[in-house]
Amino acid sequence: MAPMKEDDNKVHSTTSRVLKALGIFGGVQVASIICSVIRTKLAALWIGPAGVGLMAVYNSTIELMTQTSQLSLNQSTVPDLAKTRHDSVAGPATVGAVRKLIRSLGLIAFALMLVFSPLMSRWAFGDTTHIVAFCVLSLVMIFNGFTNSEATIMRGYDRLKELARMAICTSVATVLTAVPLFYFFRIKAVVPVLLFSYGYNSLFALIFRPKDIKAAKTGLEQAWRENKSMLSLGMYMTVSTFVSLLASNIFVIYLNRCYTDTAVGIYQAGYTLINTYVGMIFMALSMEFYPRLSAARERSRMEVIVSHEIKIAMWVLMPVVVGFICCGKLALDILYSDKFYGALPFIIIGGAGVLFRAASNCIAYTILAKGSGRLYIITETASAVSYLVLYIPLFNRFGYMGLGIGYVLWYAFYYAVVYYIYRKRFGMRLRKGISTLIATAFGVALLAVAGTYTIGGWWTLAILLPPTTYAALKGLRG
Repeated sequence: MAPMKEDDNKVHSTTSRVLKALGIFGGVQVASIICSVIRTKLAALWIGPAGVGLMAVYNSTIELMTQTSQLSLNQSTVPDLAKTRHDSVAGPATVGAVRKLIRSLGLIAFALMLVFSPLMSRWAFGDTTHIVAFCVLSLVMIFNGFTNSEATIMRGYDRLKELARMAICTSVATVLTAVPLFYFFRIKAVVPVLLFSYGYNSLFALIFRPKDIKAAKTGLEQAWRENKSMLSLGMYMTVSTFVSLLASNIFVIYLNRCYTDTAVGIYQAGYTLINTYVGMIFMALSMEFYPRLSAARERSRMEVIVSHEIKIAMWVLMPVVVGFICCGKLALDILYSDKFYGALPFIIIGGAGVLFRAASNCIAYTILAKGSGRLYIITETASAVSYLVLYIPLFNRFGYMGLGIGYVLWYAFYYAVVYYIYRKRFGMRLRKGISTLIATAFGVALLAVAGTYTIGGWWTLAILLPPTTYAALKGLRG
C-alpha cells in the first residue's frame, strides 16, 4: 500500500517545526562547539593524546554505568510524558514517577560504582591504581540521575528552549573551569574536569527546569508498580544500550591494553569529530522527532514522519559531510594538534558513514515507538557485534584507515538490518525518492573522499560544496 500523502500545508508545517528544532539545537551546538574547541584544543596541548585517552576511558565507563543503571528511562518514558502532558491528572502523576524513578536509580548507581571501583580499575587499566578516581567519579551517577530526570521531562513536554539554555550554560561553565585546571594540573585535572562538567549539568537542570510543569508526589514503590510498561520497555532498552556501550568499552580497553593510551586518544579524537561534531546535527533533529513519532498511531502516519525526517537529515547533512571530509585536517589542527594526525584517515573515510547512521537511526526509532523491546535488543546486539567484528581486524590490518572503512560498513549493515525489520516486521515503506536520496548523498560523500585523496581537500571542497549546498536549500524548500 502506498504511503498516505500529506497536504502541502502539513508538509511545510512539519518541515518548519523540524527546522525550528534544528535551529534551536543547532545554535546550542554552535555554542557548544566553540566551548569544546577551546577546551579540547588546550587539553590536547596540555595533556596530549595520553590525557585525552585517559578521559575517554573514564567517560566510556561512566556512560556504560549510567545507561545500564538507569534502565534507559530517559528514552522509554518520553512517549508517556508526551501522551499525558495535556492531562491535568495523568500528566503530574507521570512527571512525579519519572523524577522518582530516575533519581532513585542514580543513587543506586552511585553506591554500585563506589563498591565496584576496584573491579572497574582492573577492567579498564589492568591494575588498581585508578580506584580512587572511580570512587570520586561515582558522584557523577547522582548528578546524572538528577539531570536525566529533568531533561527527560523537558523532552516529553516539548520544552526545547529550556533544554537548549541548560546545554549552553553547561558548556560555557565547563570550559571556564577546565581551562585553568588543565593549565595548572595537566593530566591530574582529568577527574576534576569530568566531575565539574557533570555537576554543572545538574546545576543548570535545576535552574532551567520549567516551573509550570506540575509533579504529583509519589513513593518509589508506587511509582515502580504503576509504571510497569515504561519500566518494561526501559529494561529492554537498557540491555540494548548495555550491549552497545560494552562493545565500545571493549574496543577502547583493547586499544589501551594491546596498544597504548596514545592510540586511545587518537581514536577518541576521530570518534569525537565524527559522532559529536557531525552526528550532533542528527541528534538536534531527533530531539523533537522521537516524541512526535511516539505520538503517532496509524502506520501510514509513521511512514510519513520517518520518511520526512530522513529527507530533512539527508539534505542538511549532505553539504556538512562534504565540508567535514574535505576539511578533516583543518578540524584536527583547530581542535587538537599535529599529534592527532593519525586519526585523519578515520575522519575522511568514516565521514561518509554518518549518512547511513542518520538514516538508520530514523528507522530504528520506529522500533522503540512501537514498543518492541525484544526486537530492539536484537538489532542493537547485531550492531554491537558487527562493530567489534569490523573494528578489531580492520584496525590491526589497516590502522585508522581501517576504522574509517569499518565505520561505513558498520552503519551500512545497521541500516540494512533496521530497514528489513521496518519493511518485513512492521509492513512499512519509505516514501518514493527517499532511498534514491540516501544513495545520492552517500555517492556525493564518496566523491568527497576520492577527491580529498587525489586532487586535495580544498579543490574538492570548491567543486562539491556549492552545488550540494544549493541542492540542499532547494530540497528543504521543496
